[in-house]
Amino acid sequence: KRDSRRAQDTAQFLTDLERNFFQGAIAYLHQSLGYQGLIYASNWVTADAQILGPLDKYANTVADFMDRHGYFGGLHEGERASYALSSGDRYSDRSALLFTSIDPKQHEDVSLPIMDLRYNDLPSTITEVNWTMPNRFRADFPLLAAAYGSLQGTDGFFFFATGKHGWEPMLDKFTIASPVTMGQFPATALMYRQGMVQPGKTVVDISLTLNDLNSLKGAPVTAPQNLDEFRAQDIPPGQTLQTQQVKSLDPFAYLVGKVNLRVVPQATPSRLLNLADFIDRNAKTIRSSTGQLLWNYNQGVVRVNAPQSQGVTGFLQRAGTIELETVRLSSKMDYGTIVVIALDDRPLATSKQMLLQVMSEEQNLGWRTDGQSPKIIQSIGTAPIAIRKLQGRVALKRSDAAKITVTALDYRGYPLRAIGNAKAITLQPDTIYYLLTSP
Repeated sequence: KRDSRRAQDTAQFLTDLERNFFQGAIAYLHQSLGYQGLIYASNWVTADAQILGPLDKYANTVADFMDRHGYFGGLHEGERASYALSSGDRYSDRSALLFTSIDPKQHEDVSLPIMDLRYNDLPSTITEVNWTMPNRFRADFPLLAAAYGSLQGTDGFFFFATGKHGWEPMLDKFTIASPVTMGQFPATALMYRQGMVQPGKTVVDISLTLNDLNSLKGAPVTAPQNLDEFRAQDIPPGQTLQTQQVKSLDPFAYLVGKVNLRVVPQATPSRLLNLADFIDRNAKTIRSSTGQLLWNYNQGVVRVNAPQSQGVTGFLQRAGTIELETVRLSSKMDYGTIVVIALDDRPLATSKQMLLQVMSEEQNLGWRTDGQSPKIIQSIGTAPIAIRKLQGRVALKRSDAAKITVTALDYRGYPLRAIGNAKAITLQPDTIYYLLTSP
C-alpha cells in the first residue's frame, strides 16, 4: 500500500510539474516574445500508454491543440532499417486495409496512425505520418488520411518527409514526394481541405476524473468491446449507453466516427454508441456513421461514396466491379486507388468539371528482391521511380455521360489528349490524371 501511495504521489507530482512547465513556456512565448500563433505542448509518448499516457495528455491540454506522430509499415530489419533502405535488408509487405500484424503470433492488429483519439475537445493534428518503405501496399495512404481524417475531425496532416521543392528522384525510407504519395495529393488533399467527406457522429465519449488518473487507474484499453452491458441495459444498435466506467474501447470505433476522451473534475457518465449497426465482424466490414465510408477488411478494400467524392482503394481485382452513387469502376490491377472528385463545389451527379485520379504501386528502377516473406533486398535500384502500369474502366452513371469529355493530363496537370467520354473511360497505362468536363 505504501508503494502504491508513493507511485500515485509521484505520478501526480510529475503531471503537475509537466503541466506547469508547459503553462510557463506558453506564457513566455506569448507575453515575452509576442508570438501570436497556436502552440502545442508535445507529441511524445510515455512508457505506458494505458496508465501514464492519459496523465501526459492531460498535461498537454494547457496548449491550443494536441499533436501526435505515427507510422505504418511491415517488417523491416537491417543495420539502418530505422531510417534508410539498404541491400541485404529483410522485409515483408503489409497492407493497412487487412489489419494483419507484423507479429505472426498475433492474428490481427487494429492500430493505424490515422485513428485519432481527441482529448478535451481540443483540435488534433498529426505532424509526422507516413506509410514507410519498403512496402508495396502504400497507395491507400493518401485516400485513407483524407477520408477518415475528415470523418474523425482531424485538424491537420503533415506527411513526413521531403527536403526538396519538387519530386524525389528515388524512393527511400520516408519518401513522400513520389507518385504514390504526393502524386495523389491533387484529389485527396482537395477532398480533405474542402470537407468532401462528412464528419462522423461522436460514437465514444469517455470521461475520466483527474483523481482516478492520479490513482493510476488509467484509460480504457483498446480491445473489442464487450456487448454484455448493452444487452443488459437493453440498448439497441445505434443507441447510446451511459456508463460510469468504460473498461475497453473497440478499435473499430475510430472508423465509425469521433472518439473523445475528457478529463473532468468530477465523475460524469461516459457515452458509448452501440456500434452493432456499423461493425459486422462476421463479414469483416465497418461502415462509417455517415454511411459514406465502407471498410472491408476481408477483401482489403475501402470505398468512399460521398456526393462530391467517390472512389475505392485496395485490392481492386479482388473487389470486382464497384457500384457507387455516380461512379462505376473496375480494374484488374491487383492493388491501387481510383477516385473521382468534383472541382466546382457541385455533387458529382451534376458537376461540370471533375478530376479522375488513378494510382497503383511504385518502386525504384532496378529494385530487386529475393524470397517471398520476408524478402531480402538485393538492390534498392536507382532513379527514376517507376509506377506499375495502370488499368481499369470507369464510367459516370449520369444520363449525360456521353456528352462529358475526358482529357488525359500529364503528371503536372497539363492536357495531353482527348480520350473519349465519361460513359466508358478506359484507363491509360501511363496516365494518373483525367479532366472530365461537362458542356
